[in-house]
Amino acid sequence: MHCCCLSAESQPDGDQVINVITFDSPSSPPAAEVAPTSTPTSIFVQRMLTLQLKKDATIEGGSKLGVTVIRAESGLVITTLENGLVENYNNHAAPEQRIYPGDRIVAVSGASDLDGIVRILKEPVEVWTLDVQSMYTREVVLSNPDGAEMGLLIGLRSGALAVSTVKDSGITAEFNKANPNAPIMAGMRIVAVNDVRADAQKMVQEMKEATTLRILLREGTLLASPRR
Repeated sequence: MHCCCLSAESQPDGDQVINVITFDSPSSPPAAEVAPTSTPTSIFVQRMLTLQLKKDATIEGGSKLGVTVIRAESGLVITTLENGLVENYNNHAAPEQRIYPGDRIVAVSGASDLDGIVRILKEPVEVWTLDVQSMYTREVVLSNPDGAEMGLLIGLRSGALAVSTVKDSGITAEFNKANPNAPIMAGMRIVAVNDVRADAQKMVQEMKEATTLRILLREGTLLASPRR
């Protein structure tokens, strides 16, 4: 086991979650896996993902989407992911094609207004088509074979890790010195570490133990302001 001296702040989640939805819903077609990038940093462009999800009693969690959302003007913002059909889709998708906390469901089976989206998602249908707007996501690959200090203070929030402080020493500081135009900064959210996502505690553990870290980061706040 490698100790990276990662500090996790056990702070309460201040994000207000409204309209929590766990739907009877579907899984999706697998996408091709891609090899990890060898570049120090890369950007996943913002994109619209269209998923056809179908109920599937043969898979674990095949009767629900397994997402928690809040209302926002731009759609339903995904705040957390749990076992269900969306995660089943993620398990077969390339990292840049996966759904992460902060993505927005902007349309369902042709409906783009919030009331229509919620209504359709609650209907007992067999197949739904979800249009999901992804956020800009940055990939950083860090090597830590000796278990050196990461140099990060993080908080656990809504299925992601919130970077609250980047210390002056550690492998994160070294990365920032080598990449001054694309540093890891306070306020960013870590949405995946290697193949671990959706579970903040497991992401922390992966950062402590893995010798190579493929980290997916997003800038700014994870959630839009809830609307009642």
